[in-house]
Amino acid sequence: MLISPARFVFALSLMGTLLFSTAAGADPRSGIWAHTASDLKPDPQVVWGQLDNGFRYALYPHNAVPEVATLQFLVLSGALEETEKERGIAHFIEHMCFRGTTDFTEREMVDFFQELGIEYGSDVNAVTSFDYTAYTLDFRDASAELLGKGMRLFRSFADGVTFDPAAIEEERGVILSELRGRDSVMAKGQLDSLQTMFAGLRFPHRAPGGSPESIESLTPRQFRDFYNRTYRSDLMVLVAAGDFEPAEIERMIAERFGSMSRPATPPPGREMGDLVDAAGLRTGLYRIGNVGYVRATLANVTPLPDVPDSQAARVQQQQAAFAQALLGTRLSRGLAATPGGSAGVETLLGHRSVMASVMTNGQAWTRNITALDQLLRATLEWGFEPTELAVPRERQLRMARLMIEQIPQTDPHVISQALLDSIVRHQVFVPREQEYGWMIDWLSTIDAEQLTNVLRNLWDLDRLVVHFSGDMDPALKAAEVTAALLKDRKTPTRQVRPGQRKETVFELKDWGEPTAAELVRELPEVGAKLFKFGNEVRLNLVTSTQEPGVVHTIVRVGTGLLDMPGNEPALKEFGLQTLFASGTAYYRPEQLKQIIDERFLGFEFDVEDYDAFTFRGITQREDLSSMLGVVTEFLYKPKFGTYVHRTEKRKAAMSRASNTMGMQEGMRELTDYLFEGDARFTWGTMVDYLGLSSIDVKRWLEEPLTKGYVEVTIVGDVSEAEALEMVGNTLGSLSPRAAEKKPRRKPQPVKLSARPGFKRIEFVGEQHLAAVMGIWPVTESLTIRDRAALYLLSKVLELHIREEIRNNLGLAYAPSANYQNFDGFPEFGLMRAMIDCSSSETTRIARLVEDIAFELSGQGVDEGEFKGARGILSSRIRRAWLDNNFVLNQLIRAQERPESVDELLALKAGLVDDVTLEEVDAWTKKILTRRNSRTAAIVPKQFVGLFQTN
Repeated sequence: MLISPARFVFALSLMGTLLFSTAAGADPRSGIWAHTASDLKPDPQVVWGQLDNGFRYALYPHNAVPEVATLQFLVLSGALEETEKERGIAHFIEHMCFRGTTDFTEREMVDFFQELGIEYGSDVNAVTSFDYTAYTLDFRDASAELLGKGMRLFRSFADGVTFDPAAIEEERGVILSELRGRDSVMAKGQLDSLQTMFAGLRFPHRAPGGSPESIESLTPRQFRDFYNRTYRSDLMVLVAAGDFEPAEIERMIAERFGSMSRPATPPPGREMGDLVDAAGLRTGLYRIGNVGYVRATLANVTPLPDVPDSQAARVQQQQAAFAQALLGTRLSRGLAATPGGSAGVETLLGHRSVMASVMTNGQAWTRNITALDQLLRATLEWGFEPTELAVPRERQLRMARLMIEQIPQTDPHVISQALLDSIVRHQVFVPREQEYGWMIDWLSTIDAEQLTNVLRNLWDLDRLVVHFSGDMDPALKAAEVTAALLKDRKTPTRQVRPGQRKETVFELKDWGEPTAAELVRELPEVGAKLFKFGNEVRLNLVTSTQEPGVVHTIVRVGTGLLDMPGNEPALKEFGLQTLFASGTAYYRPEQLKQIIDERFLGFEFDVEDYDAFTFRGITQREDLSSMLGVVTEFLYKPKFGTYVHRTEKRKAAMSRASNTMGMQEGMRELTDYLFEGDARFTWGTMVDYLGLSSIDVKRWLEEPLTKGYVEVTIVGDVSEAEALEMVGNTLGSLSPRAAEKKPRRKPQPVKLSARPGFKRIEFVGEQHLAAVMGIWPVTESLTIRDRAALYLLSKVLELHIREEIRNNLGLAYAPSANYQNFDGFPEFGLMRAMIDCSSSETTRIARLVEDIAFELSGQGVDEGEFKGARGILSSRIRRAWLDNNFVLNQLIRAQERPESVDELLALKAGLVDDVTLEEVDAWTKKILTRRNSRTAAIVPKQFVGLFQTN
């Protein structure tokens, strides 16, 4: 729910992703800032400093969000510092920092985090990587008192961790649970791919989590030795961004960290290893039985040159990502017969890897890997066509300009993270608008031939790494893959000439006569105005510059699941796709897809709100009219093609068949168990898929789409006049709509079919992955205060489960609890808890969950934990009002349910802070009883041979 207001600022998503990047030869552990040896000038807003003991700091004063700041404590040591017998210890120590220090007991830390209004624990406040460890505090009240307390906590992490043996044993179980949860077959395949591509280097064999065997063997003395060896003042950096005076922060840093002693010797050098540089094709295979697919990857890995950071190096990175993105587009179209054709570039610890991959199966691997190789070779030989460049270049130019507009409103957390990343990478932290400016400059002039040369400089076909991961014949040998590729390379490539792809411009059509809008109500507390158009279409509008140039839109139509037939669960699963795939009165499906892909930042159609069909879009200001027009197209004369429906049914059936194993299938079975017979919430079977026709889809969708109630909510950087004109010319020109929402039939109430008690649900999947669910239904009409109290109760329940099952027993890594409100069904909701665990512990944990809830219902909520939970939720909501997406979702029923406006205003006025302990206690006693409790163990079936790996 809570998304950073500036989540687009650093997201060069269309360019590809650069992860863990550090320039070759650059040493962030040298104690010297990257800009010292570079011609690049750092951002002048940053205050750079260093204490006599080597402790450094980088401070970025920024008051775009008043009274908000982020502090991060960076230790330039990670998994690479571990010996073979210490694997996983860096990450383990990160956890142990939160189990107590000489200056903070664990209880005091919990109280401090609750005072800040943020979650507590190593899994949400810290991260360990190959080459660093970082701890984060977000302050929504950046007072000198709280910032000083944060500095005190970080100092205690620096040299005051106690490593209590009992706490180590408790946390050992947590770490093992974390490893178990992350040890999926997919993760194993990715790790093997990493080790194959970066063969000879040490870091792929130093996964930050370690291994179960190494975690089990670590002793208290090893913790102390590693901590003393790596937590040194000259490897520490304090990074901060936000609303503060740098001089005051500098004073705090000197006061807290200046007394640390300076190490007598420089930091030891890292053993990085040497990349294997064997000429020819080097092939690796990783078999995963019975998953039904193989991911085939071609890659080149190259050490980066040992040179200072420069503009030229940054531009080369940008151009590499862009060229690989163009290659990925070629692969996705040129390998249309197989899913998953893609390309990308990553920079890992001084080495760049370029990759191209395709999804295939064990029988067709020869055809698909050679097709991938042929297309790569053809692109390198013949180059890109000018027609391939035009649309992606224009899209990326628009995105870069939008990023520059976003910079002044950036959340301090995002800035702090970018600053920390630049230190870890040993790159100069240049002004962000300058880096986007470089991109705009070269994008404006580069041509297809130049981009082809960029791609050629990235790839060396004589030194390719080939990796297969997935369901291969056990008899397949790496030499066979190599031989197949070498044999195919004797065939000359043919020039690829992609069809000319012009950008499809959305044009307003003749849907009817545009209607005028009248103002219904103003909500000055949230800056909203509510309008009604002449055809009864409603508009809720908030003009906001929080995200310059960006507009969020939700269009809710009709009644959604309220009118869904009770015996056709497949409708909501893929019936909606029939509408999209059928096209509209004026646009073919492929044209609509091109408009959506190329012009919108995001677009979805779903029934996730339960009580409406919902179109969700994020666009740049100039594309809002097109987004509203696309929605209007679907409401004007919706189409439901019989042939298209059959195709979508076949796709959905194949997708469902390929996902009938693993935890996802277990969760589906749990849902079917809870809501048996209610098609609005159950998943159904393959029989339901086969029996569904386009007539069924049309019967459900056509009337709501063409006549149903429509409420549009727009929040973003668009003026009132612009928004009214755009809606008036699109949705406001449709034939008259329903004046209010009325289901065609009285909706059946929601109820759980599952009786109270325990249920074991088995799925086909990985033997070590399991989960326990606790479910407590709420079956009465609720006020906004009731819902706020239930949200608070879910946080209190989570804290209790976390304390007992995670901290005390070490049986889980990330237990959680939440309250889910079912919109449109006012007398139904669910309190839920989910605990990741091993299959052997599920029955025990299920009993513990029920006992914890029952004990809480009997004893009531402690005042301290109530205040802590309320502080966390209150802080989240205060921060959320700065997020346009949050504001958007609060307003979507403002005219459909006028009472929701009163709830919205109460929430804005601080309702959560007014909820009392007595109100939460009353709900605790009412719902967390044994007779209202349902628990389920979701466990893998004992099926020998499934998901076997080599």
